Amino acid sequence: MKTGKLFAFASLSVLLLTASLAQAAHVYEDPSGWWDSHFTYDQSADRYTAQELSLDLFGSYLNPEGKFNDLFNTSLNHGFWGGGAGLNYFITRELGVGTDFNMSSKPNDVNLVDYVVGNLYGRLPLGNSGLAPYIFGGGGRAMSPTYQWTYGGGVGLEYRLNPVTGLFSDARFLWGDKGTIYNELVIRAGVRLVF
Repeated sequence: MKTGKLFAFASLSVLLLTASLAQAAHVYEDPSGWWDSHFTYDQSADRYTAQELSLDLFGSYLNPEGKFNDLFNTSLNHGFWGGGAGLNYFITRELGVGTDFNMSSKPNDVNLVDYVVGNLYGRLPLGNSGLAPYIFGGGGRAMSPTYQWTYGGGVGLEYRLNPVTGLFSDARFLWGDKGTIYNELVIRAGVRLVF
């Protein structure tokens, strides 16, 4: 992926997320109403909407993989636990952009952050059941174990308890531009808070 295209994608993501802050103004006008809505379980409310800004907080597991073809031939005992956060904005109910970063327990690593990536999301809410499988892909900058460009994609599943609280889990494969020894499988699970 060329640096110019990645910069354009990252700039567009930041612009859309910044513009969406105006949509989230109601959180600041009535913070107790937003907080109380996390504990509301109205079964008829739409769980997924357009113009949706959300915060991801997650735990993660990173496993060095080499080649994608070796994904199921390697041991998961050699990975690293970690966590991170992300910010997403869904332009329509099905299409969104986002960014996230991850930190892990890699030994002897001087870099606190493993990677920062931008993603394009496509999700398919299954009626109003709360379930929504999704696919995503994008790229960004890896800082650990070496500075390099990284890109990848994956699949996930989200379950919304209500319109503002969701649980998600996904897996992605990240390719490093400096060789296959820097490729990683990233598995994430966490909570998604909608504003």
